[in-house]
Amino acid sequence: MERLTVHVFLPIWLLPLSLTVLIWAGAVFWPSSSVHGGDYDFGAALSALLRFVAAAAATLLVWLAYFIWLVVAGGA
Repeated sequence: MERLTVHVFLPIWLLPLSLTVLIWAGAVFWPSSSVHGGDYDFGAALSALLRFVAAAAATLLVWLAYFIWLVVAGGA
């Protein structure tokens, strides 16, 4: 009896898109420290800003790598 194999081909743009969603979900939902430093504590705001800047940089790198791959692979 012959086995039936099914191949599923996903579009290649799904990889950077899913990585982008994971990066931003991590940036938004990653727990931050709850240490308070007084009335003028900007620790949480600076931590969030750092996380969002890092997420934006990671997103740009993911899509840059994707577009470089498209050019090198000849898909564009």
